[in-house]
Amino acid sequence: MVESINRNRPPVAVQNQLNLSEAIDEENRAISTQRRLNRASDDPQGWVEISSLSRQQSNEQAWTNNIGRAQTRASQAESALDTMSSILIRANELLVQAANGTLNDNDREGIALEMEGVLETIRDLVVLDDGYGGELFPPDPLSIPIGEDRNITATPSLDELTTNIGPAGETLEQVLTNTIDAVRTGTTADRQNRLPAVDAAIERISTMLTQQGVTSNTLEAARVQYEDSNLALAERRSAIEDTNVAEAITRLQSLSTSLEAAQAVYARIEQRSLLDFI
Repeated sequence: MVESINRNRPPVAVQNQLNLSEAIDEENRAISTQRRLNRASDDPQGWVEISSLSRQQSNEQAWTNNIGRAQTRASQAESALDTMSSILIRANELLVQAANGTLNDNDREGIALEMEGVLETIRDLVVLDDGYGGELFPPDPLSIPIGEDRNITATPSLDELTTNIGPAGETLEQVLTNTIDAVRTGTTADRQNRLPAVDAAIERISTMLTQQGVTSNTLEAARVQYEDSNLALAERRSAIEDTNVAEAITRLQSLSTSLEAAQAVYARIEQRSLLDFI
């Protein structure tokens, strides 16, 4: 009896029902996960593109994080340089006062003491930490990757900031210590001769501030670029990977109707086969 029924079972109809059931399972999974692609076999080409997009998103997130750290360091450096600029301008004003030849020893000592305060502040600023376990102005330039084959130095190095200043090629500390000595024990000519060195120190800090402005603009442009890119990548990935739930429900309803119809047809065929056998 069983063999007779099997001989009359239409293989195409059975396979059609299996295919419809599998398609229904796929749509149910897509609706529940809201993802059209859950494995490579769902869409091999789409899966490859998703993998590529995922790598790009991961890389750009790492670069964006680096940009954030670089912006923090650049902002800290700009603040420190602003302070240096202000107190060096004050030191220059004090030196001009000391160089006019009308002050007495006590007046010059007061100026020297205020300049020593400037020196101590400069010493503190050039050795600041960056908040990430490093020096804000490192001995060697710190190159930070912010893109494919793209790096940026967020802050000047210590040498760029503090060495080879003025006609005598002094360090920033030497500019101040030599100026303090001239104020305290030098002649009027000695004090006047220190003016170019202090002017050069101010110019050096001004140059560093200009560079920081360029660096900050570059970092912000890169951040905006990756922000826009992230949106584009996310939209592209969603278009490939995510389920259009409304469309999936419509397909599911259509597949369910087709399966019910196929099952009904198959049931009638089976019934006729059984009656023929009887």
